[in-house]
Amino acid sequence: MSKAMRKLKVSMAASPWDLGQTTAAQLRGKTFEKVMVVNRETGKSENPDGAIRARRETWVDRYERKEQLTAAQAHVARALAFAAEGERQRDPLAALGVVDASGQVDRAAAYVDRRRRFHRMWADVPQFARPVVAHVVLGDGSLGSLCGGGRDQARHLDRLQRGLEALVERCQKKKD
Repeated sequence: MSKAMRKLKVSMAASPWDLGQTTAAQLRGKTFEKVMVVNRETGKSENPDGAIRARRETWVDRYERKEQLTAAQAHVARALAFAAEGERQRDPLAALGVVDASGQVDRAAAYVDRRRRFHRMWADVPQFARPVVAHVVLGDGSLGSLCGGGRDQARHLDRLQRGLEALVERCQKKKD
């Protein structure tokens, strides 16, 4: 055995579990968090395995975390994004689109319902805020990529906030 082979040591260091690809493009927009499990005996949250999870964070989530958007504004932004993507936000089984008691799935009717909901919500977004709302909420883009400087970013953030606030007020009026 050569000297180089004798000096080579095998490491059994713990890997950070399977986070998927770890290139810069794959890590962009992800938040890493410990996987916490509630211990039945003590009732406390623990991470016994040291597991880590990667979760994708949208720009709406980031702006809410930075307190640039209120919880109500972020909620209505997520509802608009879900309607645009055609996903149901509450019941995952409702996404199957069962329309009658026979259990038959009418995907065309479910698609029309989703698009109708999106267009109703989109009509409530003020005209001045539509480009910013489309860029941030529907396109998951940052305000920085929409404009050049700090003053422009503050102006676009104001448009986003006022547009989402108008949508929140409209949704509250429809509930009453």
